[in-house]
Amino acid sequence: MNRRLPFLSNSARRGLLFLEWIVIIVVLAVFIYSWHKPKETVPQTKEISLKSSCTVRKKASPGSTNFAVPVEKVETFPFDPNTADSTTLLRLGLAPWQVRAMYKYRAKHGRYHTPEDFKRLPGMTYELWERLGPQVRIARQFQYIDESEKHPSFPSKNSSMARISEKPVVPQETDSVPVRFRKFATVTLVDVNKADTAELMRIPGIGAYRSNKIVEYRQKLGGFLHAEQVMEACEMPDEVLQWVTVSADISVRKVNVNKLSLQRLMSHPYISFYQARAIVEYRKAYGEIKGVEDLKGLEGFSPQKIEKLQPYLEF
Repeated sequence: MNRRLPFLSNSARRGLLFLEWIVIIVVLAVFIYSWHKPKETVPQTKEISLKSSCTVRKKASPGSTNFAVPVEKVETFPFDPNTADSTTLLRLGLAPWQVRAMYKYRAKHGRYHTPEDFKRLPGMTYELWERLGPQVRIARQFQYIDESEKHPSFPSKNSSMARISEKPVVPQETDSVPVRFRKFATVTLVDVNKADTAELMRIPGIGAYRSNKIVEYRQKLGGFLHAEQVMEACEMPDEVLQWVTVSADISVRKVNVNKLSLQRLMSHPYISFYQARAIVEYRKAYGEIKGVEDLKGLEGFSPQKIEKLQPYLEF
């Protein structure tokens, strides 16, 4: 029922009614827009992406917070640890620091000759080895030569040569090969301080690369004091030690810690950059180094390292 306002004219009342309807329409439009307003899609997209790449871990207590834990996708397939790149190794489930350890080992001319060599990888667990061990494939160029291949005239029953043919193999002529390049047939001691590369190559397990590395390391070191130091030159099988010896009358070339520069000091295999820098700084601050006692207080000179380095020092 319309109530008439005595102080307004008919045209004023119609204008006021029209204004009321406009206000009502505007209010309804705002209400309808807010009701049907599209929800923001960014949180939904984020939630979907989290669900697709993460699993949610919930606490048992009520009102707990949900944490998105990334799920690592691990694959298992055959691989060669000598040639596999970082992407392949990460796909296999190795940690980044394990991949870096493998790259560092390979950069020092380290090779995995058998699957058991890969088992010595730092951080290797029983679970990881049970999964990756059967997948290790060592290429032929990285494998050691077995005895049947070293002596083809006497193939073993399990060798590939015996399986291919049962005919006797005629021994190959060796007279055409100079004596200095033939491998020793029996254990023969070789003085690693006097032998050249040709004599070192006659030792089973040492080829051209390893013989050059031994001679190069001997020159940097100043001479070997004991046979075990040969293994520091490069990676070699432990069987090499039974063929090498060091003469008792050897005199090694010594390093004068008071005269050589930092670069010359650190060129010695037993002196690192930090040790060489500590020696140079000590000489600048206190003068000449009198003996081993002065080195004990310097950076990097532990008792074990001093004992190893002492035969090569002079003051």
